[in-house]
Amino acid sequence: MNPIKLLTRPIKNLTDAVFMPFKALFVVGICALINAMTFHGQWWFKWVAFGMGIAVLVAFARAAKTLLLLGLVAWGGHWVYRRYGRQARDTFDDWAARTQPQARELIEVIRGSAAPAG
Repeated sequence: MNPIKLLTRPIKNLTDAVFMPFKALFVVGICALINAMTFHGQWWFKWVAFGMGIAVLVAFARAAKTLLLLGLVAWGGHWVYRRYGRQARDTFDDWAARTQPQARELIEVIRGSAAPAG
């Protein structure tokens, strides 16, 4: 499994949910126009509309799954912080400082830039 794809897939799921209805309208509209121009008694573009409708529903379901997963991760992080609080954060920071000096420096830079000026 490609780890970059694993990280970018949630973004793709959400963008597909936004853009897929517009893509479906475009494709169905073109097919309806072609069907109308070459009409021989059969409206076949309805099958294209049916298939694109399924694609839109799948895109919405994937986006809902992504949003649900992000919500669960946020809730879990909030629960852990509320349960263990500042003590767990300090313990983790001490561990990071001992095992990874670069991580300690990064944490100091982040906290230094996040501090209000003045």
